[in-house]
Amino acid sequence: MKRKYLLYGFTIIILTLTVISFFDKDKIFSEFENRNLKSKAKFSVEKFINGKFQEEYEEYINDQIPLRDEWISIKSMSEYLLGKIENNGIIYGRNKRLFEKFDSFNEERLKNNVEAISKFSEKYIDKVSLMIVPNSYEIYREDLPKGSQQVNQTEIINKIYSKLIYSNNINVLDEFINKKNEYIYYNTDHHWTTYGAYLAYCDFMESIGFYPIDLSNYNSVILDEFYGSYFSKAKPFNIQGDILTYYEFYNLEMDIVGDRKYDSIYDISKAKLRDKYSLFLRGNNSLTIIKNSKLQNNKNILVIKDSFANSLVPFLTQNFEEVHVIDLRSFNGKISDYINENNFDNIIILYNFINLATDNNILKIKYWFVLYALIHISKN
Repeated sequence: MKRKYLLYGFTIIILTLTVISFFDKDKIFSEFENRNLKSKAKFSVEKFINGKFQEEYEEYINDQIPLRDEWISIKSMSEYLLGKIENNGIIYGRNKRLFEKFDSFNEERLKNNVEAISKFSEKYIDKVSLMIVPNSYEIYREDLPKGSQQVNQTEIINKIYSKLIYSNNINVLDEFINKKNEYIYYNTDHHWTTYGAYLAYCDFMESIGFYPIDLSNYNSVILDEFYGSYFSKAKPFNIQGDILTYYEFYNLEMDIVGDRKYDSIYDISKAKLRDKYSLFLRGNNSLTIIKNSKLQNNKNILVIKDSFANSLVPFLTQNFEEVHVIDLRSFNGKISDYINENNFDNIIILYNFINLATDNNILKIKYWFVLYALIHISKN
């Protein structure tokens, strides 16, 4: 009898969801998951025969199921009650911190990336600075679950810096560990906070003989309910949102090359979303040029970076008349030509450790070096 009622109940739920799906409009974007949802699969005989249509239709059904966000929350709650310590590559840490699972990596790839940076720094000696940003779990190891086998970033970062003799190496590890009780990393996102970026900016400025700006001289804007990339992957039900801060800087013109020019370095429309970090520099773009019309000190800098730099670059605009930002993941120009055309005073390479260890695009600066060497040899 109990099985019969269970079958009836399950059938009613399925029929109810089916009826709702007929009248419910497809959603384009899930703010809860911070991603675009699958649209209705387009049928073709070829796609049906090779099974592609069935795959796309299953993805569409999964994305457009009625009450999707509620089901995700129920799944998260059940996993928490079962004592699960990770979900979708995200570790549930103590003190309501989320961390990325990173227990192994391709050592050869990291070696090649470091070698590329070394060659690049040797060519532009006295101009290149390197900042490897530790990921949050390395600073808050005591908050990792017992037995968590995360890669030891401190040991590897220190070893990398010891081998790079041509670059100005900015090691923020000690300062971040000393200030771990301050708000330097988000709990729901993989980035550092604006304050964490500011601390790193100060270290960089002092290392090249500049005075960093005093934040008390600038107006800040505070946004709450920030739920970042870790939240989007793990969907924890009991995590509070982060707070995102940005500072108002004026007299700036930002040119996203290939797109358009803006009179602000922030995309304020992103403040309405759960994941607000793309507010900085309007996200990741291949080439961005920011000019400070008030500064006029003829100083320029090139930033070769991942997304961690997006919240640090705004501070640089107060020390350099021009800040050029290149994201190698989408930049397809010749780095050598661009550097020669602009004659930069400083170049900083800024990556978080996980990206440094996993990103193939860093090798683009090595390909340039090989080409340069071949040309140099042929001339001789």
